[in-house]
Amino acid sequence: MLEDASSRTSLFSAATSAAKGSALEIVSADRSAKLKFKGQIQIRHVYNHREGAGVDQDDHGFENRRIRPKIGGSLHNGKVPFGVFGDPGRTGSFKLLDAWFGYVPSDGHRFRIGQFAPGFTREQLVSSTKRLASDNSIAHPSFTVDRSQGIEYRNRGEDWTTYVFVGDGVNDKNTPYTNDADYGLTARVQRKFGGNWKRFDDFAGWQGEETAYLFGTGLHISGGEIDADGGGMVDDDFYDFRYTLDASVEGDGWNAFAAFFGQKTDAQGISEVNRYGLTLQGGVFVTENIDIFAQYAWADDDADLGELSVVTAGFNKYIKGHTIKLTVDANYALEEVTSTYVNGSRGYLVDAMGESGQFVLRSQIQLLF
Repeated sequence: MLEDASSRTSLFSAATSAAKGSALEIVSADRSAKLKFKGQIQIRHVYNHREGAGVDQDDHGFENRRIRPKIGGSLHNGKVPFGVFGDPGRTGSFKLLDAWFGYVPSDGHRFRIGQFAPGFTREQLVSSTKRLASDNSIAHPSFTVDRSQGIEYRNRGEDWTTYVFVGDGVNDKNTPYTNDADYGLTARVQRKFGGNWKRFDDFAGWQGEETAYLFGTGLHISGGEIDADGGGMVDDDFYDFRYTLDASVEGDGWNAFAAFFGQKTDAQGISEVNRYGLTLQGGVFVTENIDIFAQYAWADDDADLGELSVVTAGFNKYIKGHTIKLTVDANYALEEVTSTYVNGSRGYLVDAMGESGQFVLRSQIQLLF
């Protein structure tokens, strides 16, 4: 036991450290193990204007949108990658987001277990550090799987990538097994034409790049037993089926993206619900380090609460790539924004009944280290 403890303690005893990109990396003496320290800071100012009685018509101020210290790395010459990070959020209450480790048996194949975002929507797969607008579209959170707990297999070839995840349900993070869906399956397949996979880590079409395309589709199904009708019994069956189709193209200084979402949910004693959503997005560089973009988000909640319809326009100033980036976007709601789609972290608030025209201006500076 003492020998084993000594070997673990001395793994990095003769290690070297270096700054690789914007991250600090510590490498063991035999270079078989790596430990990386990095982080993300996004500070945002939000201005929100609404019409109608009973609401604060003008809200504005600063907030910490994302403060995320991250630890990652690998063991056994990259065969066992791992990652852990969390976020104190806008309120300072720390929440674990990712905690996983994996196994890479050969090039293109990876297994991982823990808590993370399964491969489902393209918007979720693009890191919050590399988006066009300061957040994903307002329609996206209602349809994404977000983070869950389970096991995922990823197979990445020259032109195809497949994700298969088996575990819990939608947004089942930081929960004991008794609070999760009884089963969950998430899968995604995507095919690229041109470029390499790193090309699609972000949405930007950088100047000087050749045109490349990416098409993807994903599905998720989860379910189990809950107290759906408030009757005090937890044997009410439910299921949640979600699907998405998306297409991306990135050219020499321009980009375009479209995604369609669908959801079908049903529970004992509750009527079946079918919801749909859409994101349209495009951008173009107007100088070497400034791009402008536009986005449209639409959704129907199938609950007679009205449709979501929001137009967004803005720009990015890439001071040092994504490492130091200023993003400013203006958002205008063509329809009433209801509680179904409000997510305070994106700057939107619930409109007074029957009112539309909510306006949100977000100005965000990002630092990656």
